[in-house]
Amino acid sequence: MENSNEEIAADRVLSVEEGAEIKQRIAAQRSIKRWRWMGNYGDPTQAAAVANVDPPCVAGEVMFSVNGDLVPAWMFY
Repeated sequence: MENSNEEIAADRVLSVEEGAEIKQRIAAQRSIKRWRWMGNYGDPTQAAAVANVDPPCVAGEVMFSVNGDLVPAWMFY
């Protein structure tokens, strides 16, 4: 993502690389763990790949909801 303060459209599908970059940027800015919406992905394996990027999510720290062609993801970190 070009601008780190850029808004992410709720209906935009993210790539693994974009999701991982967003996760690392947000994790670096905040020290308190909480649930965060991490965007829509094309399939559950992409969302799982982002969940495993540093800092990795452990059991119970990832929620997916399959909604047609979108897989919204929430992660606790």
